[in-house]
Amino acid sequence: MRWFKMTARVREKEAFLLWLSEHGTCGVWELDEHILVAYGTSPFPEPPLECVTEWKQEEESGEDWERRFREGFTTVWVGEDVAVRPPWEEHSGAFLDIVIYPAFAFGTGHHPTTAMCLRMIRKYLKKGMAFLDVGTGSGILSFLAYKMGACPVVALDCDPLAISEFQRNAALNGIPPGAIDLHLGSIDVVSAIFDCIVANVSLSFHLEHLVDFLHRLREGGYLILSGFERKDFPLLSERAQSLPLRPVEVAEDTSWMAVVYTLCYDRKKRGE
Repeated sequence: MRWFKMTARVREKEAFLLWLSEHGTCGVWELDEHILVAYGTSPFPEPPLECVTEWKQEEESGEDWERRFREGFTTVWVGEDVAVRPPWEEHSGAFLDIVIYPAFAFGTGHHPTTAMCLRMIRKYLKKGMAFLDVGTGSGILSFLAYKMGACPVVALDCDPLAISEFQRNAALNGIPPGAIDLHLGSIDVVSAIFDCIVANVSLSFHLEHLVDFLHRLREGGYLILSGFERKDFPLLSERAQSLPLRPVEVAEDTSWMAVVYTLCYDRKKRGE
C-alpha cells in the first residue's frame, strides 16, 4: 500500500488542520511549531495559500509510514513521576501515567512548552484546587490536573478538532465522560473562579486575555503561561507589571519559555 505524505510550513495551523481533516488525512504530527507532516491514502490537493507558505508532497510505503509515525512518538518523562506515552507503548510505571494519541490536537509532551507546563502544574497544583485549561488541545494538561486530584477541572478550546481528540484521549486515560467540564469556545464561555489557570497558546492571546485570566483567578492562585519564545517575553512581562501579578517562576527550554504568576493585590508583596 502506498501512502502520500505532505510536509507544509503553515501560517494558519488550525485552518490547515481543518482542511486536512476534510481531505482524508490518516495521521498528522508537528515537526516544530510551524511545520506539519500529514499522511493520506490518496494524493492531497493543493492546500489553500492562506493556510501554508510552502508545501511538498511525496509517496512512501505503508510500512515506512507506520514505522516512522510510531518512532516519532515514544514515552516522555517529565520530572520523576509524570510520563506521557502513546497508546501503543506499555504503561510507563510512572505514578502519573498519561496516554495521548498523537493526531490533530497539540500536546503530546514532546514540545518544550507542553513539558514546561506539565512541570509547573505538578509543582504548584494541589489536590482539590479548581483548574482551568485554556486552549486544551489534546487534553494533556487537564488530564494531569485530573489525576492529581484537581476539582473541578475545566477545559476549553476553540477548535472542534481538539474537542474530538480530547474526548478520545480522555477515554484512553480511563477518565469518565463529563468528569472534566469540556467547552468549545474561548475563555468567555467560563465565568467561575479558579485556583490555577494554564494557557499554552500564543503570545497574542496572552496579551489580549491577560485581564480575562485575572477575572477568573482567585487571589493567591497561579497563572501558568507558555507558548511564546524568549524574544517575546519582554512584551508579556511589561504587560503583567501593570496588573496585580507577581512572577513566581520563569522557565526556559531552547528558545521557548513559561512563566508562573500569582494574583496579588498587595503592592508591597509584589515588590513595588
